[in-house]
Amino acid sequence: MKEKITLTLFCEKEATLISKIVLIFTRKKLQIDHFWVDICEHTSLYKIRIDYWDDETNSKTIVAILERIIEVFCCYTQNEKELETHQILLFKIPTIDREQTTYYPISFLFHEKEHWICSSKITNEQYYKLQNTLKKSTLQFN
Repeated sequence: MKEKITLTLFCEKEATLISKIVLIFTRKKLQIDHFWVDICEHTSLYKIRIDYWDDETNSKTIVAILERIIEVFCCYTQNEKELETHQILLFKIPTIDREQTTYYPISFLFHEKEHWICSSKITNEQYYKLQNTLKKSTLQFN
């Protein structure tokens, strides 16, 4: 059964990136409802959100293709229910605070001087706990 899927990916600026993403959706015969591109002022990363209709099994294939072929940093999908209960974040963690994050599902993307750039798909409850744990971290996108 088809449901509305929101795909969020983080990537570096690349001139042909949007056309590559659209080409993948076209080849899979998926119609894109919405396409947003945001830039982070503190890092050189872009956040791209795509809304489309599909089933969850095929969405995992799309994620694998995007991560492997286009080489995005990370890619997450959310259905309508997860949009209410989960958040997808990009944030900076001071290098010295990395050990405090072991209890959270965080992906460490790359290291920048004294910080780690991280992303995560976490529940709202985990988000508030993480926010209280990491006082010096900087939330980039929410």
